[in-house]
Amino acid sequence: MCTIGPTKLIDLLRAFRERHRGVTVRLRDAGSERLEAMLLDGELEVAILARVGELDERLHGLPLFSERFMITFAPGHRFERMNAVPMRELHGETYLSRANCEFVDHIRAELDARGIEIQRPYRSERDDWVLAMVAAGLGFGFTPECAVTTPGVLARPLVDPEISRHVELITVRGRPHSPAVGAFVREAMAWRARGCPALGQLAA
Repeated sequence: MCTIGPTKLIDLLRAFRERHRGVTVRLRDAGSERLEAMLLDGELEVAILARVGELDERLHGLPLFSERFMITFAPGHRFERMNAVPMRELHGETYLSRANCEFVDHIRAELDARGIEIQRPYRSERDDWVLAMVAAGLGFGFTPECAVTTPGVLARPLVDPEISRHVELITVRGRPHSPAVGAFVREAMAWRARGCPALGQLAA
């Protein structure tokens, strides 16, 4: 899924490769709704995604991890002096929009409910472009915790309210797994049971 930072999943991919060297994993990038459609159409066998609302009853989700949304910004921004950024502090700030963010409507509703107005001069389907603009000081971003990997980008947790999302491994109910998919699902379950790496471990 295009909004999930790859760093969090590297340990899972490494472990799978070490145990199943004869299997080739093809990674495809799309938004959550498109990935669900591709699963149901048989274009994909498994997907890793986060979504708002209930999962289609034809699909099965295995929870992998949860992550907070962070406020991302360039060094020198006033947010750097804060340990966390209350949503009210976003009023009047310039927002760099991630077009594929599945939580954009939820975040907009939270802003509107509090009378918080932000400027929206840029919108991109590519998260790396948004983070590059954040690093250049063009505005702030709402960024999932594990996707904050761009040099020169600082981050603080969003609070009042805190917003988080749940990332799941998705398969189609009742569809027999190929041996490779079955192995990947088992590896994901083992990875989750071991405790997927925390952010501090990832940065070490």
